Amino acid sequence: MKLVAVGLLFLSSACGYSLAGRGSFLPEHIKTIGIPTFINASTQPGVAEIFTEKVIEEFASRGKYVIQPEEAGADAVLSGTVLSFTVAPETLRGDVSEVTANEATRYSLVIQAEVEFKDLLDESMIWEDTNFRMREAWEIGEESDDFFDQSGLAIERVAEEFAKTLVSRILEAF
Repeated sequence: MKLVAVGLLFLSSACGYSLAGRGSFLPEHIKTIGIPTFINASTQPGVAEIFTEKVIEEFASRGKYVIQPEEAGADAVLSGTVLSFTVAPETLRGDVSEVTANEATRYSLVIQAEVEFKDLLDESMIWEDTNFRMREAWEIGEESDDFFDQSGLAIERVAEEFAKTLVSRILEAF
């Protein structure tokens, strides 16, 4: 008898939980999400398209929603604006006697965005963040071409992290 009671207690305590990244606190009527291309208010051409693509891929990987590129016909819409895209040196070479003195060996990329997720049925705001930031840093080698090679990869990495974090925060009501 005690074993059955303990088993029932265990099962009842597990109700309502889901695996991290797989649950959702969104209203049940939301089945289709419109994700139009983010607006680019930064000085970096094409960055909004990269970030939008990664967000669409991340939502689609969750498998629960139909994702479309426009608001029309959707139950909810996720819209965003890339406000800034900043690349800055983090670490400089230390030997001032060399020709390469004061050249950066490590850079950081910081992206700031404004994002909102809106329920189109009742026009309510489900989630928003007016200061959504992500950061990525990378080292460069001796050649100046290494900066451009690594910066492209850094943009991809920060876009993927941006998407994973954004979708998790929306779906898990964080």
